[in-house]
Order: sequence, then C-alpha cells, then structure tokens
Amino acid sequence: MCGIFGAISNGAVEEKKLRILAMHSRQRGSDSSGLVYYDGNGYKIERADYDIMRLLKKGNWSSSNVVMGHSRLITNGFSDNQPVARDGIFVLHNGIIVNEQAIWKSIDLKRHFQIDSEAIIAIAIKHLDEGGDLVELPEKILSTCEGTVAAALAIPRLGKVLLFSNNGSLYVGKNESDIYFASERYPLERIACEDIQQIWREGLLIDIPKAETIAITDDR
Repeated sequence: MCGIFGAISNGAVEEKKLRILAMHSRQRGSDSSGLVYYDGNGYKIERADYDIMRLLKKGNWSSSNVVMGHSRLITNGFSDNQPVARDGIFVLHNGIIVNEQAIWKSIDLKRHFQIDSEAIIAIAIKHLDEGGDLVELPEKILSTCEGTVAAALAIPRLGKVLLFSNNGSLYVGKNESDIYFASERYPLERIACEDIQQIWREGLLIDIPKAETIAITDDR
C-alpha cells in the first residue's frame, strides 16, 4: 500500500497543510518516498529510501506553488522509487498492476525500469502519440491495466495533471482557490478542504505550470 498527495496553489504551497497530507500518506507506507515540485523553470523530483517526513525536511520546495508526494510500502519493483518519470511525463501511483508484462508486449516501447508503474506512462505515451485525446487517457489506462490504480499523471509540457482511480482511493478538495488531493478523505478534511470528491475512472484534469524539463535526484 502507498499514499499519494499533492497541492496546486496560486501562491506558495502552505507548509503546514502539506505536512498534514504527508503525515497521513506516511501511515500507508514508509519504505521509500518521493517529492516533485515546480521551481519556476521546471519540475524537480527528489526520491529517497526513507520516509516522506524526512524527505520533506530536506526538500527545496517551500516556495513552490505545485508540490506532489508519494510514500511507499514496497510491493513491486524494489529498486525504483516514485515518482516515475520518462519521456517528459511523471506519475505517482498507488496500487499494483498485475498484467504489466502483457502491457509491455503490446506497446512498442523499451522498458526503462523494474517498477510496474512505468506501464502507466507507456500507455500514455502511446495514446498521445497516436493522437488520442487527453481527457480519454484515464479510461485508456484503466481499461488496459489489471489490478489497482490510483494515480496522478502529469504532462508538464502540456501544463496538465490527471487524477484517476479504479478503486476510489483518491480524493480531491479545495481550500479557497487551492487544490489538494490525497489517498484518503480524512487528511483533506483536516486541512479544511471543501467540495471533497472521490476520484474514479473518468478522472479529473487540473492545470499546472507548463515546463519542458524534469530533473531527478535519488538518495539511496
């Protein structure tokens, strides 16, 4: 089991609220962690083989208006932490894809990592390269993947992040004009979010700052 969370704000993300989301995410898994944030030029990914609260203390995200995180109980793909990124796309995934081998056989792309979550990006690449509509992407991914998927899939060059789920383990809410998401409803209630919704197959498309670069740092 894993936890994912995020904040998309008009100004700098509020540290107190983000830490509450991270703390609850940590309860779902603390073997490894990851953060992704916008630094004004591009997106920075920081991943570590320790818990999310420690990574938050080390991160340089405090002035960012977009911060997303992942706290992981290792279940599949021991050597690759999240967020997973390739070809200008990154994903934070809670769940397990059980037919990943079949997916890779059906897609004309070389696999880069061991982690099953990479298959989500591969499906997205193929769909977009074939001219598929972005709003149709959640259903494409969920109809291809067998297992459990609750994910935040970001395509920075398009300035978009997609939230989608086939098991309901993903919620989104608003606090004033800021958007927050988490794997559980309760942490969103704790930070006084309103209009909290459970995310399902149709997904939710959210605007984020556009960028061409994703830089990755790993702390093993």
